[in-house]
Amino acid sequence: MKLIYRILLVVLLPLVMLSACTPRVEVDHRMSEGNIDFLCDESFANVLEQHVYVFTRSNPGAYIDVERATERQLVQALLDDSVQLVTLTRKLTRAERAKLVDEHLRNCNETLIAVDAVAFVVNKNNPDSILTVDDIRRILTGEVTQWNEIFPQSKLGKIQVIFDNRNSSTVRYAVDSICAPQPLYNGVSAVENSLQVVDEVSQRRNAIGVLGASWIASVDSTKTPVRARVSPVRVKKTPEAKPFGPFQAFIATADYPFFRTIYMINTESNNGLCTGFTIFVAGQRGQKIFEKTNISPARIEERAINLKDEF
Repeated sequence: MKLIYRILLVVLLPLVMLSACTPRVEVDHRMSEGNIDFLCDESFANVLEQHVYVFTRSNPGAYIDVERATERQLVQALLDDSVQLVTLTRKLTRAERAKLVDEHLRNCNETLIAVDAVAFVVNKNNPDSILTVDDIRRILTGEVTQWNEIFPQSKLGKIQVIFDNRNSSTVRYAVDSICAPQPLYNGVSAVENSLQVVDEVSQRRNAIGVLGASWIASVDSTKTPVRARVSPVRVKKTPEAKPFGPFQAFIATADYPFFRTIYMINTESNNGLCTGFTIFVAGQRGQKIFEKTNISPARIEERAINLKDEF
């Protein structure tokens, strides 16, 4: 028996000593724990709020206070260094980047996360829900102001254009990507947010609303589907072309012409919760969430399907 004990001692003692000398590996929780403020463009905030919900449920130590804001508010908050994570439908300009570096010693990381679109909606009683790109341009520049200038049989009268907010990314897109070099018509109006656009258009037969495409597949405050209240406008690139609506499949293929990219802008100086949440949104799980919405993920995974001639 003494021999057996000696053999066990010789075998086990080095293992015990080795385990005692091995340093403990500390897990870095900085990217999955903490508390941050996150400002999101109102025109698609309903989608990013789903990402916040899933991420924080998967990481109980993470607290993300998400707030909806206009594009102008988002950029200003970033430049004031009052927030370090925002979503935008554009990259920062050279002047904005320089201000971050010069005044706050911060660089920024811009991560492409999705492809969105600017959508147009009309009243359910408007029989004309197909327009061309040129029709939209002429409406937004004020070249045409009456429905019968586009559809001669229309009796709807004056076209009333309603944006989601005067400082929103949809207004900037209209100015930069649709109207330019002409200015936006000064006869357009704006409300406070996207669901107010839906409210106004649903009550005005002559109105056309402008909002982010993600709201097309959403519900209002009474849980009524948006598409039950207003009709999305299908757009043709030319008068002879096929019309396409502001829906995910046609946004991804660029068949719907008014698409735009979405970026997460992160000015965090170390790899903390802002970085961890950005990685989540841009990663496989985050992209899967986009697939279930009316926004196209930035990265669409290919699926290989084997077809057999015989069964």
